[in-house]
Amino acid sequence: MNKKIMAFAAAVVIAASMFGGCSNKAANTNTETTVVEGTTLPDSAVDETDSSVTKATDGEGNIVTDEEGNEVTVTTATFKDPSAAFSNTDVPMDDDYYLTQEATGTTVNEEDVIAMIQAGTTAPVEKPPVMKEYNIDCSQRYGYNQLSNAEKELYKQMLDAVKSCKLKLPVDDSITNEMWIKVYGCMYTQEPELFWIANRAERGKFWYWETDPDAIAKLQKQVDEKAAYVLGQAEGLDTYGKIKTFHDYIGLHNNFQMYDPDNIAETCYNFTIYGGLVNGRIQCEGYAKTMQYLCDLAGIESMVVIGTNANGDSHAWNVIKIDGNWYNVDSTWDDPILTTPDPTNLRHRYFGVPDKWIHELSHFNINTKTTGTKVKYFDPPACTAEDVNWFRKENRLYSDADSADAALRAALTAAADGKTRVAEIRVTDKAIYDKITADLKGYANWIKEQKSSVKGVSSNCDPNTLVIELDLTY
Repeated sequence: MNKKIMAFAAAVVIAASMFGGCSNKAANTNTETTVVEGTTLPDSAVDETDSSVTKATDGEGNIVTDEEGNEVTVTTATFKDPSAAFSNTDVPMDDDYYLTQEATGTTVNEEDVIAMIQAGTTAPVEKPPVMKEYNIDCSQRYGYNQLSNAEKELYKQMLDAVKSCKLKLPVDDSITNEMWIKVYGCMYTQEPELFWIANRAERGKFWYWETDPDAIAKLQKQVDEKAAYVLGQAEGLDTYGKIKTFHDYIGLHNNFQMYDPDNIAETCYNFTIYGGLVNGRIQCEGYAKTMQYLCDLAGIESMVVIGTNANGDSHAWNVIKIDGNWYNVDSTWDDPILTTPDPTNLRHRYFGVPDKWIHELSHFNINTKTTGTKVKYFDPPACTAEDVNWFRKENRLYSDADSADAALRAALTAAADGKTRVAEIRVTDKAIYDKITADLKGYANWIKEQKSSVKGVSSNCDPNTLVIELDLTY
């Protein structure tokens, strides 16, 4: 980094910022609590009598190998008690199965559910990188098009100035402080490619983390290489598949880390795509901007939305158009903070959710700057659909307690077999949620008895989204 600019940044950038802070993954309103562990098995425990081991294959029939080249195997089992939680009945795994199972009278099959979950956690086949030029016109931005004509003109002037690393933009009295803050904030959040700009708004002025064109070009090259890799992994997938690839990559390749004014050189890019694609250290803005940047390259319409958590700490997430409808995707809160980072730790609670599940429940002050001069940047499009919610698309949505019970046990088994942390399902109504979560201690006892590798079980369930999540430690 340019030392002169770094010193300049240290002197002035930290004085005032666009966001007062950034709520981290632990700042979610759902507090993680430890489930008391015991030894008694619940009545629905399944007695295994026969099992077989087969080689795991991908969708094209190729044998799957791990990072060390070893063949991945899948263990399947049959059970002697037909009244146990699972049966051996083969059932279709289409999108509507779990929503219609009460009407059809079919029973959830443990083998199919475990195989389905394990297939979803198998490392993807490596694909060649896909290089794409970033050439997004600001007039394509949803936020830009919610501005007045005067605000749009100022947005363009700001964008041109920042791309040239200008320190000042002459403005007349028609540009009020409030207008500058609103338009600057809109540009700052909706233009993720500008990773070298600092998050400070003051009428007619700009601050940067870097201004040397050669240094910026070197950083951009690193961003391009990582972005091309991620796009390669998503190549050939539909829009949902691309967003899922981006979401999971961001979560599995980054640790949440707040900007530290006492360590500017190491943390200044935590707000940015450079942090998200290169450094591996980001806070909520970095998660959201990295998602938008990848969506931009993939031709998917998206935006960064800011707000606060229940404690009033600032937060950022995405609103993304998938198959003609808008959805909230919060990759920050799907990547929980752990004292010791776990590379398998990933949840999907906030993937493809409608506003009614989160607005004024976990996400507040939508797209509003709440510190200093308070402004509303723009109203994001309403998110009302549930069609591509992760749990529906991945067949982990259950409409009765028996199916939810069986599926949660299958998810715990699959997580334990794969040594992954999160076992998660979603149910369709609060009554089912309450029934399942009333016996979390029993599920902890059961999986510890079934799998000696499991040393601890904790819960992170959410009554707002009706997600039931148990987290395993080994």
